[in-house]
Formats: sequence, structure tokens, C-alpha cells
Amino acid sequence: MSDSLEIQIVAAPSLLDHLRDGLGEQGTEELLEHKLVELLTVILDGSEFPIAAERTGERTIRISYHLRSFSQPIF
Repeated sequence: MSDSLEIQIVAAPSLLDHLRDGLGEQGTEELLEHKLVELLTVILDGSEFPIAAERTGERTIRISYHLRSFSQPIF
């Protein structure tokens, strides 16, 4: 059994359009990708579930178990 599991997340055009609008004229694809990974990291790390998220690369987020006093059970 592997020590890690890789998954793929696909951003819908509606989210990408919203990010592009928010970035305005500076919205290069590189910046868009950076902001999307940053957004996902914040959402995952700030959830009520016992997980922590850390950006480990340009397109990589590491998710781990992190019990907090306010955590909801995953299952």
C-alpha cells in the first residue's frame, strides 16, 4: 500500500471566470493558477474537518490529518 494518494481536481469554467474577473488585467494564466491553488489550500486548511492543508509546490497541496478541538468527524 502506498504512503500517499494523488487525486485530480478540475476547476469549472465558472470558478476560473470569477477568478479572472477578480484578478482584472493582471490575470495571466500563471497568476490564475497560483491564486486557485492558494484558494484551495485556504479552503481545505480552514474547514471544520480534522485536516490540514499545506501548499508544497506550484500545483501541489498536501492534505493531512490534524485533529482540532472544533473538528467535525470525517465519517
